[in-house]
Amino acid sequence: MDPLRQLDLNLLVVFQHLLQERNISAVARRLDLSQPAVSNALRRLRAAFGDELFVRTAQGMLPTPLAQGMGGPVGEALSLLAHLTDAAQPFDPAGSQRRLRIAMSDVGEIHFMPGLMDACARHAPGVRIDSVRLSGADL
Repeated sequence: MDPLRQLDLNLLVVFQHLLQERNISAVARRLDLSQPAVSNALRRLRAAFGDELFVRTAQGMLPTPLAQGMGGPVGEALSLLAHLTDAAQPFDPAGSQRRLRIAMSDVGEIHFMPGLMDACARHAPGVRIDSVRLSGADL
């Protein structure tokens, strides 16, 4: 059977938070779970990946090399899944945490960005805007 089909994707959320917090109790509080539930999730992650993933030390739960290598891809995968669920919801600018990338010329940045940033600050404070400067030929 496909290993992905056997993996509970909610375990990846626990993994990501363990990578950030490095403390089982802190992850439990953050995810509103019991400490034993997070420990059980870590046990299941270890079984699924055949690696300790996190080793208990005086400094907290330190990630193994495999866990460190998984951090970026797991974060990207969870971000993509979050976008899928966001796409199914009506757009609410006031609560949105989206990142928008806009390509424009330097003149366009000077002319449009101040008003756009002001409108976002008022109506969509969680939206981040990245401006990518392109020449006229590339636009």
